[in-house]
Amino acid sequence: MKNLKLVKLDAQRIKKLMLSISRLIIIFIVSLTLTLTWTTQSFGQISLFSQPSNETNSQTGPWDLNQAYTCGKFWCSDVYIHDDIRDSKNILLTPELTLATLKKLNQSSTEATQLLEKRAKVIEQTFNRIVNNIIITKISSKPPIIKPLKFWKPAALPKFLHPNPIKPLHPCTPKIKIGIKNNQTVIFIDEQLDVDIASQSIITVTEIDATANGKTIEDLAKTWQNTIELSFSNAFWGYEFDRQYPQARLVMSSIAMGIALLLIMFIELLRTWLRRWDNGLRQKLKNLTESITVKPEASTPTNLKAENNNDCLTEQNSRPDKSHKKRSKLSFWLTRILNFIKKVIKKNKWLYGRLSRSQQKIILQKQSLIKQERNFAQLLLRISFILQILSLMSGFVVITLIFRDIRFLSVFLLRETLNIIFLWIGLTLLDKIGDFMIDYYLNRWANQAQIFDPTSNRYTLRINTYSVVLKQATTFITIILGIYGTLWLIGLKPSVLAGAGILTVALAFLSRNLLEDMLNGVLILSTDRYAIGDVIDVGEGMGGLVENINLFVTSLRNLDGQVIAIPNSKISTVINNTKEWSRVNFTIKIAWNEDIKRAIDVMNQVANQMQNEPEWGSKILEPMEVLGIDEVSHEGILIHVLIKTQPSEHWGIGREFRLRVKQAFDEMDISLGIPHRKIV
Repeated sequence: MKNLKLVKLDAQRIKKLMLSISRLIIIFIVSLTLTLTWTTQSFGQISLFSQPSNETNSQTGPWDLNQAYTCGKFWCSDVYIHDDIRDSKNILLTPELTLATLKKLNQSSTEATQLLEKRAKVIEQTFNRIVNNIIITKISSKPPIIKPLKFWKPAALPKFLHPNPIKPLHPCTPKIKIGIKNNQTVIFIDEQLDVDIASQSIITVTEIDATANGKTIEDLAKTWQNTIELSFSNAFWGYEFDRQYPQARLVMSSIAMGIALLLIMFIELLRTWLRRWDNGLRQKLKNLTESITVKPEASTPTNLKAENNNDCLTEQNSRPDKSHKKRSKLSFWLTRILNFIKKVIKKNKWLYGRLSRSQQKIILQKQSLIKQERNFAQLLLRISFILQILSLMSGFVVITLIFRDIRFLSVFLLRETLNIIFLWIGLTLLDKIGDFMIDYYLNRWANQAQIFDPTSNRYTLRINTYSVVLKQATTFITIILGIYGTLWLIGLKPSVLAGAGILTVALAFLSRNLLEDMLNGVLILSTDRYAIGDVIDVGEGMGGLVENINLFVTSLRNLDGQVIAIPNSKISTVINNTKEWSRVNFTIKIAWNEDIKRAIDVMNQVANQMQNEPEWGSKILEPMEVLGIDEVSHEGILIHVLIKTQPSEHWGIGREFRLRVKQAFDEMDISLGIPHRKIV
């Protein structure tokens, strides 16, 4: 015995040592991966994830529209002076001007991009300064130009809605010319003394700009000349609109936000209906799972139920009734017929296996259909939530378009909103397609495994458990990818957030417990120690029905209704009371002078009677097994019997069997064991 104990202790120590070593290896691999991936790379360092080809080396924020980017062999920077475009095919995301500079080997990329961005900002500042000077010195001192409402409609509206002629140039639009300065083509404004504007150049058209835009210098200069002239005109017409309708932009902003809120409310009503649908499907799935699992506290002996019902009978109901007698006789004969059919089916192993297999197959099919419906409902819920965010962001985009001073934000908001929305919709579809595939392949695996064990409901419980865990894992992965993709789209570098690798190492160190929980959770699921619906004991007085399990935590509900959340790393030894099948372990002491064979015959009669009843017969797998006499003492004779039952049915059958054995012993005058002492 001592040698066996030593061997068990050594095995447990080896197991704990192997677990500790594997956890340390996982922590080291994760820390090394994150450090090599998210920190600033040095020469000779290998990146596990390739950097995007269009990543900028600019030091400006992602919201800066002048941020430089790679365009072939050039660095490019866009200039937005917010022209009201004439052609409805173009969109606001198209910049008015695109500047470029050549990538040089002897020049750092940071220096080149900063110079290019500075050049773009100077052009925008020059344009805005000229606009403000003309408005202050020339336009504001004159009465406003009154035009009909149709005149103020944007020229880019679709032609099939409201044909709108192109606005003429504003009378105060300065003359834009093309000239040569220092052997370079420049676009400039002539001197205008009446508005206190000196002759000044707006932009220099270089050969690099022309090559990057795919035009000659002359063609590009004429295009930019027309664009700048039209932008001046539209800026002045916008000022005239504000003078004629001072509150119009606020009203339009309110209408835009009101429409966005109405869309959000409408989608929320749809989401409410979808939630009800999802809750109904979840309840159906829960009821289906509960139909194949029995809560130990829910089983009550039939005799006690009958006694409780009899206590509630009134004198009027206790009178004999002919119709009641007829119904009782009919139910008696129907019960006899059903019991006879069940006996015949049980004796025919082939027929019994076919019926049990078909019953479990029907349960699996129902469960699969309900899960696929839930996947579809949850997909619609996520897409509707994304549409709500899109509606809100669309309202903000429209507001930024209405006000010219913040119109530059509309480009950034619209571009990034669409990119992020498409990213999350794609990840949501990917996640839900994964859920569909998980449920499909799990159901396929359960159907194939059910062939070898047709009467077992173990596979139904296992796919419920695996489905939840795998779906949580895929959702977690898609969320991480979504966060990373969102940061990448808006231009935030993960290396900045990682804090040069320090934050990564700190997170890996703090998450070591989570890694231990995850590792043990994988072992629990892979070895099928327990599943949702099992009743287990994990030591230290903790046990109950497994209500939920994931890679990190197992939730148990005990008989007091309390939910116990246990980290998976704390679960080492598990006692599963309901795996595959259960057993009633029954012992009883009779008086030492009683007939042992007579007592065993009485218990056999009770067990056979229960097995012949439809309520209990389907739950008892094998006839009662008498182990024999375990003890003979002055207290009595200990008889030990076993009854094999369906999983989790042994509590109810055990209570009913004990009650009936006590009643049968009383009828047969069989006394229970009483301690005897002889005093001398």
